[in-house]
Amino acid sequence: MDRRSALKLIAGAGLGVGAAPLVAARTPSLDQPPNFVPADISPRRIIRQMVGLRPFREQGYVVRAERFDRRKTLVHHYGHGGAGVTMSWGTAVEAERVLLAATNERSVAVLGCGVIGLTTALLLRRRGMDVTIYADALPPHTTSNIAGAVWGPSSLYRRHAVDEAFVERFVTAARVSQRAFQHYANDPRYGVYWLRQYDFSLRTPERERTPGLLDDLYPGLVRHTDPDRWFGYPSVIENHVLMIDPDIYLRALMGDFENAGGRIVTARLEDARDIARLSERVIVNCTGLGARDLFGDDELRPMAGQLTMLLPQPQLDYAYSAWEGGILYMFPRKGSVVLGGTTDLDLADTHPSAEETARQLDSHARIARRVAGIERVGE
Repeated sequence: MDRRSALKLIAGAGLGVGAAPLVAARTPSLDQPPNFVPADISPRRIIRQMVGLRPFREQGYVVRAERFDRRKTLVHHYGHGGAGVTMSWGTAVEAERVLLAATNERSVAVLGCGVIGLTTALLLRRRGMDVTIYADALPPHTTSNIAGAVWGPSSLYRRHAVDEAFVERFVTAARVSQRAFQHYANDPRYGVYWLRQYDFSLRTPERERTPGLLDDLYPGLVRHTDPDRWFGYPSVIENHVLMIDPDIYLRALMGDFENAGGRIVTARLEDARDIARLSERVIVNCTGLGARDLFGDDELRPMAGQLTMLLPQPQLDYAYSAWEGGILYMFPRKGSVVLGGTTDLDLADTHPSAEETARQLDSHARIARRVAGIERVGE
């Protein structure tokens, strides 16, 4: 199973029809692999490792309003799994719409200062509301900072657990969010940029790929099926994708919020009594995995993702994903080369695993040898 197929089992990103079909590249003169600079994979280049806990729900993310005691309105906005950065702008628009339908109050408390909290708070502040963020962790110390953050809905929900109405909401939010990030790609202050990406698959395709509803959000999408030209891989999907560097992006987003007149208060909210003491009449819950204990959502499950960060390699101008004994991906950033990845459901340990580190280094080194022409698939 290749990585794209594996992720869609839980993300549902390729559901439906209606987008332009993905075709194999057939012109020999155009079906040559580009010049790849191999990633320099070595334990001597490791600068840090980390494990982030994604807030995964089989039923997908939550956006809804309810009453909180007699005076307050509570709007939930959490549970994005491995797609928090990707979906942030689209689901923030959804949360804003739910809030405006539920109340006319203009004073808002946003709980959480990760990408979901910051995006929601900035959107509401731009609408003229009086917004304060309450959080005990600020960038760069949020779970959102521990994200691969290439644009692409993954690990978001399980298809059997959602209905078509949710899928429609998801697709709409994904489109809104991707368009928003396109605008940020025009400004280097935000760490958002276009990058060519490749999905290396060991599986020989048996038929034409079924087009997905979001195919048009991946410019240049094409499948190559000539292993002689592609390092022995029987299937390589090529496209361009938006990369978001969370350390740069979240810092810029926080600056935008404060420059717009928003306030950030460092506070640890442990139960409903702490929330009831807030002066704001509207509370927006963007606490991610914290909503499990704070608001009793037992459907929330931790999904651990381990990253290995290497010294930056400026020559790298592409990203890739693969499936070889597990999910793999490599994303180049200005300050590091990011190696992943894992999607370990119900694992809440935030300590990096030595075994996973060894798997990542060995597997990525093997891919580097292939793209350098030193080794082929099967050797």
